[in-house]
Amino acid sequence: MITWKAEIDRRYVPTDRASECYLRVSIKVGKETPRGRRLPLTLALVLDRSGSMSGSKLDKAREAAAYCVRQLGADDQVAVVTYDDEVDIVGPVHAMTDRAKRRLLDDIRHIRSGGNTNLAGGWLTGAQEVAAQTDGRLARVILLTDGLANVGMTDPTELAHHAAELRARGVSTTTMGIGADFNEDLLERMARHGGGHFYFIENAAQIADMLHRELGETLTTVARGVTLEVTLPPGVEANLLNDFELGGDRHCLRVRLDDLVAGESRAPVFRLIVQPGRDDTTLPLTARLRYQDVASGETRELRDDDSALTYATRARCEAERPNAAVQEEAELLNVARARESALRYDAAGDYAGSAAVLNQAAQRLQTVAPASPAAQAEVAKLQAEGQEATGGFAALRRKALHYSKANSLQNRE
Repeated sequence: MITWKAEIDRRYVPTDRASECYLRVSIKVGKETPRGRRLPLTLALVLDRSGSMSGSKLDKAREAAAYCVRQLGADDQVAVVTYDDEVDIVGPVHAMTDRAKRRLLDDIRHIRSGGNTNLAGGWLTGAQEVAAQTDGRLARVILLTDGLANVGMTDPTELAHHAAELRARGVSTTTMGIGADFNEDLLERMARHGGGHFYFIENAAQIADMLHRELGETLTTVARGVTLEVTLPPGVEANLLNDFELGGDRHCLRVRLDDLVAGESRAPVFRLIVQPGRDDTTLPLTARLRYQDVASGETRELRDDDSALTYATRARCEAERPNAAVQEEAELLNVARARESALRYDAAGDYAGSAAVLNQAAQRLQTVAPASPAAQAEVAKLQAEGQEATGGFAALRRKALHYSKANSLQNRE
């Protein structure tokens, strides 16, 4: 069951000047998987077997891949692809009968490390294995790598474009980067444009947990093709603070949320820019949520017409007590954007600029949510990061901060 609520941080906007406020749409999925059939899954596991993966990384990747194979049923299909400078299909897409499982598990045990990193070749080969199997099924490619794409297609923009095209065909891409040497910008963009998830795995021991989590979430998908649509009245424009795919036009924004799983929450937040207007004039906002219910197969639409802004005198606007929770959530998304900016400064060698952005974000969050324990904990983190930034971030630390901001902008923990 999906519940949702649209909230504005303030009801009144001034008549004599342009102003800003925030609209938050909170979407929550029940923790229990509804009774009914689970959609069958077609999965491609794409494993980097380049020389840098030798040892514990490849050992843990093989173990995690074997776990995934064991968890799936006869209606599910799996392909396993490995790559270094060459690409090999360890097991072509195949229904997971007992016999097929035994054969694939044996093939996984014999995966060995090799040379360079043809990331694009491995990923696209895995995508081709599942692309013909999307009708009425979940279709996902999980890419696991510890290195840079240095053979074949390597341009991040081009790879992200291909990920978006696959997403349009019903194939999502999840990326997992291990250690300090992969390109976090590339993997995060591939996952975001590909409708999947991005993971940072600091050490080999975490590989199994991350892969288990991703498979578990995929198997509890309860809503597909989730789309939020917000219609704005004349005089109001909006910017989405999250990193969800945004479409539509300036009068009707369309946010693509793709699949939602049991227990998941999403909260798109919009910054509204409101032009001056006449006193007591109402500006209605309409929100619609559309999705396909997995258990029943029905397409459902939910509508909210209760949100509205009203023009008022400056004194009345200043007397209003705003919704602190909405403002805090909006500011936490601004914090994630500040981390994104700080990492760009850091990559350019401007450590003072990086520190300044983080310290400014801490000051603003302190002002916006002084009574919130969660916000104040985030303030302390930002202050520590600002001090750390003066000397530049180490590679692993950069990836951890990138992962944190990416999860915040996607409403993931």
